[in-house]
Amino acid sequence: MSDIHLHSTCVAVKYQAVLIAGKPGMGKTSLALQLIDRGAILVSDDQTLISLEDGILIATSPASLRGRIEVRNIGICTLPFQEKSPLALCVEICENDFPDRLPEPAFTAYHDIQIPVLKLIKNDPLGAIKVELRLAMGFR
Repeated sequence: MSDIHLHSTCVAVKYQAVLIAGKPGMGKTSLALQLIDRGAILVSDDQTLISLEDGILIATSPASLRGRIEVRNIGICTLPFQEKSPLALCVEICENDFPDRLPEPAFTAYHDIQIPVLKLIKNDPLGAIKVELRLAMGFR
């Protein structure tokens, strides 16, 4: 099965990959930097590959981008990175579509395997904390 190539950013929070998706300029890298500041490790910025290994979804970065993150108003920065991590959560950053106060569980699928989805508004000041809380909930 071939890799799925996504326009997204990914960090590992306690060895669990968090895929951050959204249109350009929505704050994918900003959320990743907030999570990195809280102890996460960069997996990929801007492009993420999703593969299936022994029934587990694995997130990686294209080789040419490993350890690199583009920070607006600064440029390309080099950071420690995790080469691959099991995918545990997908975050969708929305501009005007405010998530429900008490949403029903949402999922997306890659290689026919479902992964929980967390919807956040653009520039949510509590985004990193919400990601960590959602990860702690597991598949509920």
